[in-house]
Amino acid sequence: MNLSFRQPAETGPLVRLKHGSYALVVAPQFGGRMVSFRHVGRDVLRATPDEVIAKPTVYSFAGFPLMPYSGPLFGSGFSFAGVNHVLARNVREEPSATHGDSWIAPFRIVDQRDTALVLEMEHSPSSGTFPFRYRGHVRYALSDEGLSVFLRVTSRDHRPMPAGLGIHPYFPKYPGTRLKFASIGVWPPDGPEAVTLGCQPLSEGLDFNEGQEIANVVIDRLFEGWDGRAEIFAADGHRTVIEADGVLDKLQVYSAWDYPYVCVEPVSNTNDGFNRMAAGVPSHGIRVLEPNRSIEGTIRVYVAGT
Repeated sequence: MNLSFRQPAETGPLVRLKHGSYALVVAPQFGGRMVSFRHVGRDVLRATPDEVIAKPTVYSFAGFPLMPYSGPLFGSGFSFAGVNHVLARNVREEPSATHGDSWIAPFRIVDQRDTALVLEMEHSPSSGTFPFRYRGHVRYALSDEGLSVFLRVTSRDHRPMPAGLGIHPYFPKYPGTRLKFASIGVWPPDGPEAVTLGCQPLSEGLDFNEGQEIANVVIDRLFEGWDGRAEIFAADGHRTVIEADGVLDKLQVYSAWDYPYVCVEPVSNTNDGFNRMAAGVPSHGIRVLEPNRSIEGTIRVYVAGT
């Protein structure tokens, strides 16, 4: 399908939130993205360079919400309720539809205060896009406890709708950085050939229950049975905590050998989740929403022990 890429050409106006030692910058018109998140002037998330703000690319910000599914869909689309839906590539960086529509859609500001920002977007299907109507809702808020991000996807379609959500933050990965989280399983490496494969037990090198150094680890895997808490330890003692609840019960971790960031992503569904659901793979995580029903979850990010 020949479809022009829909990512915005401009970042748009920025919104700045501040509370105590925490500061957050958001770009509502570019997928409700986070531009920066700092604690006492230190970057908790990757800070977006000025040149990227001036000429944006989708993977160069501090983080972004994922709706109405997380991860890639391999192949030409997905099948649901006996109907095949063809989806086009939505960004030039990916070979197939990835992360849904919201991360490259403009959000409108519903409420704005010094410490909180509420955003919403409405999706109406068009050729090659997600074939169901939905509303995406994001609330960013700062407090003494750090940053909270509330996510909600609501079906606005007249039919049952498959859905998922998540968030894709980038954390600085200095030499000596350690990552720790509890889980009990891991999904196979991504690819079209993996659509019928289910979750497997943790294997050597993929067990982070006691923590392990991440700076030189190459990984792109989804973890199952996550208990909703992860910690990133810098060599200087700085500790970042990531917590999640609601439907966000899986954790995607991405770290490349030459990449100065680690992505620790609370999500609700497996990569290629719609196709795994169609294939009958257990624990795919996709929820089926009746009209006007929602799924939701909250992510909290804060600095501990300072």
